[in-house]
Amino acid sequence: MPPNDPVFQLVGLTVRAGDKVLLQDVSCDIQQGRMLCVIGESGAGKSTLLKAVQGVMPATCRRLVFTPSGTDITGAVPTHSGLPQTRWVMQDPLAALNPQLTLGTSIQESLYRQNLTVQERKSAVLAALEDVELGSEFYSRFPGQVSLGQAQRACLARALIARPKLIFFDEPLSALDALVQKKIARQMEVLRRKTQTAYLVVTHDLGFAEAYADKVLVLRMGQVEAYQPCDEFFATPASPYAENLIEAARSLGTLSHANEAA
Repeated sequence: MPPNDPVFQLVGLTVRAGDKVLLQDVSCDIQQGRMLCVIGESGAGKSTLLKAVQGVMPATCRRLVFTPSGTDITGAVPTHSGLPQTRWVMQDPLAALNPQLTLGTSIQESLYRQNLTVQERKSAVLAALEDVELGSEFYSRFPGQVSLGQAQRACLARALIARPKLIFFDEPLSALDALVQKKIARQMEVLRRKTQTAYLVVTHDLGFAEAYADKVLVLRMGQVEAYQPCDEFFATPASPYAENLIEAARSLGTLSHANEAA
């Protein structure tokens, strides 16, 4: 696959709930190893976008292509099937992990389709824990015995161990304190570069998008307000609403000053 060809391409996604339109004509794409950040205020449709493309809620689209799995959909997106070779990291890691299972067992669940011995599974999990900077002692710990940051690292390990081509992140840092956010954001970036996995990240954090995104998609009331390469977005945002988001983030000190002159 040529490096600039998208592994994921969405054209004209629309989601309705009765007479209400939740998303209207949303289009975007992601290349291998790249990150798309989806931003916007609460209720803009960011999480709805994730649920729709994963088949959790009914949606229609003019086209949805996921190259690694050969998925090519026109019309209604199949519900409950999800896209193969993808994983989802949610906002609350403790809600995402079964409290009755150790972290090692939860991470192993991503390997259930692989024909591995017990020892091979354990070795793979220990390597995944090491990738997210968790020691081997976390293999036998339960979610209630670790911090939120450690639990989110375990969720990241669980996603990556299956070697997906695309990971969906739904506000993966918002439940964490600022210091832990920075550590896990850097770890996400290191692993993205190492594995060349594509990321679609829903976030309120424009500072995160500025630091790590390749493209930015701004949603407002279910519609696309801006869709631009990251540098272009922060230098010359495509809409007044997007510009207001940037100015608000800058006034709170969450953005760099690199683009202030613009």
